[in-house]
Amino acid sequence: MKKGIPYFLMILAALVLLVQNHQDVSVGDMIFSSLGLDPWTGGSTGYHLPVIAGLALLVAGIFGTVRLYRAKYPRILSWILLACMVVIYTFPLVTRLIGSL
Repeated sequence: MKKGIPYFLMILAALVLLVQNHQDVSVGDMIFSSLGLDPWTGGSTGYHLPVIAGLALLVAGIFGTVRLYRAKYPRILSWILLACMVVIYTFPLVTRLIGSL
């Protein structure tokens, strides 16, 4: 297995946990609820576990990817951040289009 694949998978998993659909429901909330886990640590208050896990995975994945590929691709950090913002922004739009089919 190539060295960068685990970091890419960490970024992908983080984005899955962090994005919201067109109904403003977090995909991470749906995953936690389907596993029988409460996404909040105190009912509807406290810490939001999918966001904590998503941010931790995102930071670790970006850090590992940048550390591994910066010598070959000097602007890798800006491209990763731009791609993450595009995914987070467009995911609700895509789910709205898919839902209306």
